[in-house]
Amino acid sequence: MEHTPVTQEYLIDLYRSLIIKRDELKNNVEENEKKYYQMFRNLYKEYYGLMIECIFLKKRLAYCQRCNNLHIKIYKEEIDSYIDAVKEDYMHQLEILRNHKQRIKKSLNTDGMKQAKRIFKRIIKRIDKEHPLWERSIDSYRYNDLKELMNIEALVDYETHSTRHNIDIIYLMIRINSIKEEIDFYVNQPPYSPQEKEKSLKKEILKYRSYRNDLNKQYHSFTKVMHAC
Repeated sequence: MEHTPVTQEYLIDLYRSLIIKRDELKNNVEENEKKYYQMFRNLYKEYYGLMIECIFLKKRLAYCQRCNNLHIKIYKEEIDSYIDAVKEDYMHQLEILRNHKQRIKKSLNTDGMKQAKRIFKRIIKRIDKEHPLWERSIDSYRYNDLKELMNIEALVDYETHSTRHNIDIIYLMIRINSIKEEIDFYVNQPPYSPQEKEKSLKKEILKYRSYRNDLNKQYHSFTKVMHAC
């Protein structure tokens, strides 16, 4: 039985359709998260509050353990100053993430930067500022997200019914597999009902409360041997 050869046009159409499917799934997941946050705001606040509290307790413990291992006296004021500095840095990093839409600038080599610039220029020549992909293109270029720029260009091609003839088939297959992996990730997200989400959050909160108690007990053992400055 002969196999029909896979054409470039077929792969391009598949690639574009997968990007659209990925975006739809991603948007659904993000919308659900926003909806659940509004519904269970207090639970989320407690959950994230406990998470952060545990992070700083672990920092305190690590500081004490280092001093203990080096046979250095533990001073409460020094620990407090250290944790204050850690908190300040931590909150600063959170603020950066919040201001930059939780995206981190990717590292690209010189060739990657040039390729991103070429793709970005091709995109903005073909769409205007009112286009829904405009801001997404700007952000992707700003954060050196070469893969996302490629995806956006494929969507622009789809909208304008154009096909670039210099696209390598192997490259297309690699991108298709990458998009499929992203789709699998979103498809495999557990489909929580509101009741299940609430139950899941409460379960995580109980776990963090227990973890916090364990950390507090460990830290308390060090407070007995702490010195005042």
